[in-house]
Amino acid sequence: MSFENIIFERKGQIAYLTLNRPKKLNALNAELMAEFQEAMGVVEEDEEVRALILTGAGRAFSSGFDIQINGHAMDPSHGSVDAWRTRLQGLVKTFMTVWNCSKPVIAAVNGYALGGACELVQVCDIKLASDRAILGEPEIRAGFGPPLLITPYSVNLATAKEMLLTGDTVDAYEAARIGLVNRVVAHDNLMAECEKVAKKICLLPQLGVKLTKASVNRAMEEMGYLNAVRHNLELMTLFDTSTSPEQEEFNAISEEKGLRAALDWRDARFRDLD
Repeated sequence: MSFENIIFERKGQIAYLTLNRPKKLNALNAELMAEFQEAMGVVEEDEEVRALILTGAGRAFSSGFDIQINGHAMDPSHGSVDAWRTRLQGLVKTFMTVWNCSKPVIAAVNGYALGGACELVQVCDIKLASDRAILGEPEIRAGFGPPLLITPYSVNLATAKEMLLTGDTVDAYEAARIGLVNRVVAHDNLMAECEKVAKKICLLPQLGVKLTKASVNRAMEEMGYLNAVRHNLELMTLFDTSTSPEQEEFNAISEEKGLRAALDWRDARFRDLD
């Protein structure tokens, strides 16, 4: 099976899905997300697959959603509010293919996992991080909100609010301490450690693995996770499509000088505080 924005392969009972836009730090654009959803469908239907390892090509897991301006990628100013809500709903649906997949999904966090990619990591079942990994949800600094709202269910309330309200990022060891990932491994051993976990899963009764994943997910859903996602969709549609002086300045710089200049302007405002 051939894709342009991901690499998908199977070795025995383990499937591998690699986000493959390394020059863009594997930023999540519409094309990549469509291919991702298709590959997840293959994983679900392939009876030979018992575990999936998800990672990124190059030095990043993913920098998050592609936020190009002028009607490209993640641009809420392009189109109606209803159209933007539909787009966010599609992103949530794609991410939830990981949550709903009957096979365990193991995240191999090999570098940056920011914004939507941090949420993608969290919705995986087991998360191992390279000692080079950086995680966080800085999207609030670019005028976006978290579409999946998994962070309050991964970490404690105080930590979730601090991360989401400040846009702060954390290194791999802090991510493990607060519960964003299971543990940290040496960068060069990351894939081997993920494969070790996957091989353990492959030796277990497949029905037992499937039902155990479902039971844990149902426990989270009984705690209100799916309702939170539904309510969050409306709130984040409002946030993303609204404007502010900060957002107008960010957009103006992006349109005049490019996205990189806008991101540099954004980061410079926080440099003495981060």
